[in-house]
Amino acid sequence: MLIKYLTFVSAGRKFAIPFHDIRTVLVADGLQPIPEFPDYFAGTCLWEGTSVPVIDARKRFGFEPGEYGNRSCIIVCETNFAVRNKLGVIGLLTDTVAEMAEIDPEKLQPCEAVNTEACTRYLRGVFVDGGQTCYVVDTGMMVNDTDAGKLRADATEG
Repeated sequence: MLIKYLTFVSAGRKFAIPFHDIRTVLVADGLQPIPEFPDYFAGTCLWEGTSVPVIDARKRFGFEPGEYGNRSCIIVCETNFAVRNKLGVIGLLTDTVAEMAEIDPEKLQPCEAVNTEACTRYLRGVFVDGGQTCYVVDTGMMVNDTDAGKLRADATEG
């Protein structure tokens, strides 16, 4: 059975998130800063009446900062940390959303087999799509335990 992924580009590299983790894709505008949070948080956006923390994919993956343009998007997805006893939701700020890909799970390789960059700790694996390497993001690893605790505390106070 093929697995569906939404692919996106960040700093010239191609990434993917499994469709089952994605709630929606938003235009990247109106971000509100989060005081005293790590710099990889771009701010918060509103989705279905809820404030969603947004992670800057470039900063989180350790790439050079760049300008986001009119094709930039926020991919809102579930993650494995809980806030107010509900599954956590984060946004991922990307340069652009690329396309949908359907991949045979057997074609997914461990990241270490292809690349040893520091960003691999945020990844589930890698596959080749149209001759280009595509890294599968593990949304549960995008927020570390300390920062997840800050998000929980912020939600409790708000």
